[in-house]
Amino acid sequence: MKSFTLIEIVIAIFIITVGTVGAFTMIQRVLSFTSLTTSQLQAAYLAQEGIENIRNVRDGNWLEQRSGFETAWDEGINSGDWQQVYFLDGSPSKFQRKIGIARPEADKMTVSVQIKWSERGVTHEVVVQTELRNWY
Repeated sequence: MKSFTLIEIVIAIFIITVGTVGAFTMIQRVLSFTSLTTSQLQAAYLAQEGIENIRNVRDGNWLEQRSGFETAWDEGINSGDWQQVYFLDGSPSKFQRKIGIARPEADKMTVSVQIKWSERGVTHEVVVQTELRNWY
């Protein structure tokens, strides 16, 4: 019968410990990455929603013009910046949205949407920008 020496047992315990710690570290990193990726996806949706809100106002004005009303294409869309904090289930969420409107030309506006949030002590940001024009 062959038995293990003390050195072999210590080496085996060391290898098992290193493997276990490595596996737990990898699981922690995957969970952290998944959380950040989920937040980035939510931020991208919120940024696109900000663009769509401004586009809907512009499109509604255009439809009113087509119906014969005296409505400017950019009525209700003021230049400058707006900031919003989102509420989820009655409490503020971690996301803040800033919508900026610039008018480089009379028939053109530039809409820029910035979403900021903090996660694990780090501030993250998603920025989306588009140009809207007067169709009419």
